[in-house]
Amino acid sequence: MDETRRKQLPKSSDESTMKTREAEFSSLLGRLCLQDKYRQKLTPADFLKIRPPLKQEPGTCEKDVVLMFSQRLMLLDYTARYIPITQDDPDPGQSDLVPQSSTVEAEKDVFASFLCVPDSSESKQQSVHPMDIQMALFHCSDSFLKQNLITKLSQCQYALPLLVPDPVTMNIQCPLWTFRQIKKTWKTTGNQDNSNTVTLKTVPICNATTPMVSFFRLGSLSLSKSQLINNLISSRHNTFYHRDCQGSTKTRHLMEGVAEIAWYCPAGKSNDAFTDCTAFCNLHGDARLLEKQRSILSEKSSVTVVLISARSESDRKFIEDLMKSKKPLILLIVEEKSNTVQFTKGKYSIGLKDRGQSNVSEELKRIIQNILAGPHDSFQLESMATVSGIRRT
Repeated sequence: MDETRRKQLPKSSDESTMKTREAEFSSLLGRLCLQDKYRQKLTPADFLKIRPPLKQEPGTCEKDVVLMFSQRLMLLDYTARYIPITQDDPDPGQSDLVPQSSTVEAEKDVFASFLCVPDSSESKQQSVHPMDIQMALFHCSDSFLKQNLITKLSQCQYALPLLVPDPVTMNIQCPLWTFRQIKKTWKTTGNQDNSNTVTLKTVPICNATTPMVSFFRLGSLSLSKSQLINNLISSRHNTFYHRDCQGSTKTRHLMEGVAEIAWYCPAGKSNDAFTDCTAFCNLHGDARLLEKQRSILSEKSSVTVVLISARSESDRKFIEDLMKSKKPLILLIVEEKSNTVQFTKGKYSIGLKDRGQSNVSEELKRIIQNILAGPHDSFQLESMATVSGIRRT
């Protein structure tokens, strides 16, 4: 009887967690007026209808924000994610109804309101996270609209969803078909007869064979992993959305467990960050809790970069397994103050304490360049079709 109860506990816990996720997802869709579109999917025709342009100032209502995002994206507006959202004031005109009082009483009221901590249940609801807007639209789209969205995101130089957990069941899907229309162009420079020869390549991204650098984090960190990747590939554009981007909020519902991918395409110039096309993959969330995604990316990667807070005992087993792997590994230790240390061939650690972002980016770039200059595994998007345990869409 005890054994039966013990087996039933995880199932009950899973069901409870699933119900919580379902309620959060339903609430988000309700706020975005997409509650009927998760089962009855949106199609490209829904966004080809002629509508009056939506006003962008002073902000966009939550019910219109998905339409605003899609309109901007279809017009290849690279600021599509940065949409100011307005919320209804629960007590409009309240400030105009405050009775006049003496100066002393007014000061007391101000002081009392300063000391008063509002109850969290009564506090103003947070705006929807910009990436929740994007992923909610993605989940509510049919295959053709998904492909259209992914193509436009690529043209706006945004990172693309590669591994996407179901919002409720957390089963993982890889939207491989949506990448079919994307082509990437880059220039490589090769030394032949002591002269620089620039070669132009244009390849469907599904067929491109490139190195891939995957980024994980363990636990909650003060350093933004997404911002670190952006600094590696382009300091002028936020390819990966991060916590300091305009409109970011503390909570997000649909990005935990999502793995995003982007490709750096060199221009054949001396200041290129990398000499060949290189894929960068970013796993959102605590990698310790995302075993399936972590396993897939570790297998497919040329280099693995892991951010940890310190050399804690809880992460020891995880790090030991990575150290035993034949894949090159770079540990970024946020709370440790040390120079770059090479343990063995292809295994590095870098302490980040008291170091600036640009300094860290340059050091990390140098190590990755050094690793990729030698023999390394390559990644091809088409190979995701053979990965077991995920659904291709």
